[in-house]
Amino acid sequence: MKKLVTLIGAAAFAVAGTTAALAADGKITIGMANLFYGAPYFAGMDAAVHEEAKVYENVEVISTDAGFDAAKMASDIEDLIAKGVDGLVVSAGPTETIPASLAAIQEAGIPVVFVDRLWKNTNLTTPWNWVGAQNDVMGQVIGEEMVKHLGGKGQILVIKGGPADNSIGIARTEAFTKALSSSPDMTITVAPGFGGWAVDGGYKVMSDMLAKMDNIDGVFCENDSMCLGAQKAAADAGRSDEMVFAASDAGKDTLREMMRDGSNFIATAINDSDQIGRVGFHHLMGMLAGGKLPHITPLYSGLVLPDEAAKIYDPNKVF
Repeated sequence: MKKLVTLIGAAAFAVAGTTAALAADGKITIGMANLFYGAPYFAGMDAAVHEEAKVYENVEVISTDAGFDAAKMASDIEDLIAKGVDGLVVSAGPTETIPASLAAIQEAGIPVVFVDRLWKNTNLTTPWNWVGAQNDVMGQVIGEEMVKHLGGKGQILVIKGGPADNSIGIARTEAFTKALSSSPDMTITVAPGFGGWAVDGGYKVMSDMLAKMDNIDGVFCENDSMCLGAQKAAADAGRSDEMVFAASDAGKDTLREMMRDGSNFIATAINDSDQIGRVGFHHLMGMLAGGKLPHITPLYSGLVLPDEAAKIYDPNKVF
């Protein structure tokens, strides 16, 4: 898989170089439409697109931030199209689709790369591509590690990000649950509330569940941020020694925590927003040059254990 990603990246870079040559006498404007820039994960993708664009003197990136408002994002995309952008990178957060935006992109006939989230019903004839992590793979490998670490026994708490139809969260939890299904001595409790994909949300949900559950052996969260919050809630309740934590994303805060002596954060999985942004940018450049790409580009989403965290930790990354 690592070799596959490398080859995809190399091909994208090569085609992007062609783009720069073709557009040497003109300016290329790329619209980066963000549903929510405020979270480091999404800010990291946006920053990566801007950094890659700096290589080209004739490429400008215009970013928008909808502040978690789907209607505002639809308006932002329409405004970017009205400004004459040559292509779009869409970072749509938890939204499953915005039909009006898809229609506007289709009418404009410009290429688009969806990063992290692929909208439903992307029946576009204009060139499009999706770049992101393999959410089912992340859930599976974390689940397998949880089974291994606990010896196939224990009470497991799952904290979801929400909302209920969030396809990324669903894929992660379903794969995690399936990985535990062959271990009859492992019991899964899904917290009734949503952590909102944030540290504070994870803290709140975990605090509520600690009051309800006398014993918790393992905690799986649909992303790292919630699990860092849940981990703090357990520590504040004096119950850290009772349980272990695992989640998806491998953000720098999580990797730093896993590197700490005595940490009970046992596993994460790679969901590199910096890489997603960079590959997404070069795939868009490739399509602008007339290159043909598959619609779906999954990136490496392997397991990271505590003794491997230091190898990939980068304090200079946004996320």
